[in-house]
Amino acid sequence: MRKIISLLITIVFLSGCNRAGISPISTSVPENHVLTVVAETMAALPSSTPAPLLPTATVAPTNTPTLPPTVTPTSISTALPEVPRPAIQVLSPGTLSKVVSPIVLKSYIRPGADGLIQVELLGEDGRLLAREILRRESVLAEGAYVSIEIPFETRAAAELGRLQISTKDDLDRPLEKESIHLLLLSVGDNDINLGAAPYARAAFFYPRSKTEIFGGTLPIIGEIQAYNDNPVILDLLDDEGKTLGTRTLSFTAGSREEFETTIEYDVDEQAEARLVIRQADEKFEGSVYLHSQIVVINP
Repeated sequence: MRKIISLLITIVFLSGCNRAGISPISTSVPENHVLTVVAETMAALPSSTPAPLLPTATVAPTNTPTLPPTVTPTSISTALPEVPRPAIQVLSPGTLSKVVSPIVLKSYIRPGADGLIQVELLGEDGRLLAREILRRESVLAEGAYVSIEIPFETRAAAELGRLQISTKDDLDRPLEKESIHLLLLSVGDNDINLGAAPYARAAFFYPRSKTEIFGGTLPIIGEIQAYNDNPVILDLLDDEGKTLGTRTLSFTAGSREEFETTIEYDVDEQAEARLVIRQADEKFEGSVYLHSQIVVINP
């Protein structure tokens, strides 16, 4: 920087000498060229005061709106929720246990309307061996804990029996039912098998309880572990227990399978209907299992 300033002073001095009649020292570089070089050099030097930095424009990423996916039975089935706990879980005795009188029943049961629970023991020929009507209140997710003794008498040394637990809703429609087959002994010792697993034998993933349905077609997605090879029946019941629609499905006994189906219905106005899934027993009259929930159907 000092060299350039000195050079400028020299040039000014020489110019002054020229004006005063003093002959300048001869140089091979023209005066105009020197001035040009100096000007270019000064322009190339960094300024003592840095120029303010201009803000750099940042381009914000474009957010493309994501539309909600269309809900279809197929899309629902790709991410199924966990199977819920059973409304009736028999802890003991387990299926095909050998029992003598009295049977000691231990279970968790979600009571029906007015807290009522019905426990029955059927003999091999379908006769009623015992019946208990219980009233329980419960706020537990598992239901009310029930432990009772059920006395019975057999006509032979041993016979097949069915212990069944059932509940109803406030309109006297079937709510839940669970059954186990037992070998009833007149004498001997108990040989108790393990009780049921802590998950529901059947579950509805869609519709959920009190889901509103329109258009006369009820889509259903669910899961069931069939007791036997009998057909599994789906019913849609009105508030009087009359059937609004039905569907029959087939499953392999013992295997847990998902299903997707529909039930056609016809109503003139909105109604709360009960969706029921059930399966008949192979050895006794009536359903061996039943599960249900409320759905709201519209024309």
